[in-house]
Amino acid sequence: MAHKKLTMISATALMTALLGCGGGSGSAGETSGGDPAANFNCDGSCANQSLSVEEVTTILQQGVAAAKGMGTAATFAITDRTGNVLALYQMSGAPQTTTINGQTGASGGLEGIAVPSTLAAISKAGTGAYLSSQGNAFSSRTAGQIIQQNYLPGQNDQPGGPLFGVQFSQLICSDITRANGPVGPRPLPLGLSADPGGFPLYKQGDVVGGVSAEFDGLYTIDPNLQDYQESPEEVVAMTASLGFEAPAQRTGNSISLAGRSLRYSDTTYNEIVAPAELEPLDPAGFKSQPSYTNGQIRAGTTFGTAPSGIVATEKAGIPAAVLVGRFPTIGGRPLPGGAQLSASDVNALLDSALTTAYRARAAIRQPLDTSARVSIFVVDESGNPLGFIRSQDAPVFGVDVSLQKARTAAFMSSASAGTLLAAGVSPNYAASFAAFTGVSLDGSHAFANRSVGNVSRPFFPDGINGTANGPFSLPFPGTAAGPSWSVFNTGLQLDLVFGSLVGPILQPGTVPSSCTSAVFGGRLRNGIQIFPGAVPLYRGGVLIGAIGVSGDGVDQDDMVAFYGASRRGLDYVGYTTVGDPYLGFNAPLEIRADQIVPQRNSRLRYVNCPEAPFSGSNEQGVCTEG
Repeated sequence: MAHKKLTMISATALMTALLGCGGGSGSAGETSGGDPAANFNCDGSCANQSLSVEEVTTILQQGVAAAKGMGTAATFAITDRTGNVLALYQMSGAPQTTTINGQTGASGGLEGIAVPSTLAAISKAGTGAYLSSQGNAFSSRTAGQIIQQNYLPGQNDQPGGPLFGVQFSQLICSDITRANGPVGPRPLPLGLSADPGGFPLYKQGDVVGGVSAEFDGLYTIDPNLQDYQESPEEVVAMTASLGFEAPAQRTGNSISLAGRSLRYSDTTYNEIVAPAELEPLDPAGFKSQPSYTNGQIRAGTTFGTAPSGIVATEKAGIPAAVLVGRFPTIGGRPLPGGAQLSASDVNALLDSALTTAYRARAAIRQPLDTSARVSIFVVDESGNPLGFIRSQDAPVFGVDVSLQKARTAAFMSSASAGTLLAAGVSPNYAASFAAFTGVSLDGSHAFANRSVGNVSRPFFPDGINGTANGPFSLPFPGTAAGPSWSVFNTGLQLDLVFGSLVGPILQPGTVPSSCTSAVFGGRLRNGIQIFPGAVPLYRGGVLIGAIGVSGDGVDQDDMVAFYGASRRGLDYVGYTTVGDPYLGFNAPLEIRADQIVPQRNSRLRYVNCPEAPFSGSNEQGVCTEG
């Protein structure tokens, strides 16, 4: 085949070029990894698109040509926006497996496990699709930046990544992501991926899927963002995406999160030379993968239509979306004295939270001052879903994560949390928590997800390297004997789902009915989440459920959950008689987890809300009191 040889500039030259542009938007977009020619100024309202079979074929051909130009053989996956695998292709001679390595020297958990390269490729492609929207384009490298022990990775004595723990979402055992259902969202076999080489795909400013390349034998992370390193997998995957590039206006480098620009890629489109000629694909290269693809190439679904699994609607006068035929608004299971959430209560909470998000400034979306786009779940005190809504163009990953968050807050605030944890997972994290804080997990305190996250980090207090781990986490490597922390061994979070995550890898086609032990019933069916964005709900001091939010920034998630459940939030949308006259559905102040001061004299947090959170408003202190 006649084609141009792919070239890569040195890491030093690339870093110099990027620093010379200064980061941010504007001219920096040309070196951000996105393509200025793909800018359509979409804000969530651009028409949704889809990939045809012919387009999927072209993407694969471009990737194969790039791999051949490097003298290597790769495995490729392409998904649509809700995770349907449109093609899984393995070149002759490509490595059959890849080994999990979190780059910390950790032991235990998923560390050192060799997994099929096909599964790694699906997770990487799906990550590019699930984390992206018309307002932001994130890659698997971006994912790696926001889940590590320090943010930014490589800078010690910084808090953990803002989406710390999100990698253990979108699992095949979840009741949100469905391997065998008629429509998506679909699971990702290894959860969200942090291994560079997975990118979103766009058409006319709309995210239509993701593409990945896997061939280096390591499923890993970049542990140091202080430099720019040439990544062959990124070069090949980016070449595959030619013609479907992310808009330069929307890539991570154009977005600041917690005061730091995000990383999209260590390769840019102006380094890529398109193949001069594309060869036909080898039919033998198409691979089937039980629960994901039958080995046939297929067209993508159009997001927002019934075949995608997520359909457009309107709620509270706001463009929104729901899951097709799933999670209608209902009341919670009966509680003594009729304290349970009614269907009308749930409807009020969803309206209030959705309106709060619509008023809020997004943290990880362009253009600036765009409203936050989130997914919202309300559950009862036993974790049963009572209702769901999502903003127009919210990233798909938040659907599963918002339910994980809601269930986590409800469970940890319940009277039986400690007993069930002691019976359902080893080691005894409940006993460790009680010894660490002097507080039992017996329903006496209300735990927001931020509170749970505080004690789920390898350092406590979070951001002070060298301190011992929180009681729901593991020691950082080199500080203690036994299993140690990495992004692939997070402690309680992974231990709860380990069997249901690894089982389908070892026995393809297996689809567990729950992510957690039968001890927990359905209370943690899709696992737990350990970054902010959920609060428990109360009536008369009685736990009646929780609300979970995930989308455009963790402080925004906190605010949408807390303010949406508050008296002020409910009043704003006209539900003046719903909930407590002072608190709405929020927990009494005296039982909130921020009353807990662990043995290291660092008070737990409850929620943290952004300053000047609402566009067109000077309102402040929106997360005080009720």
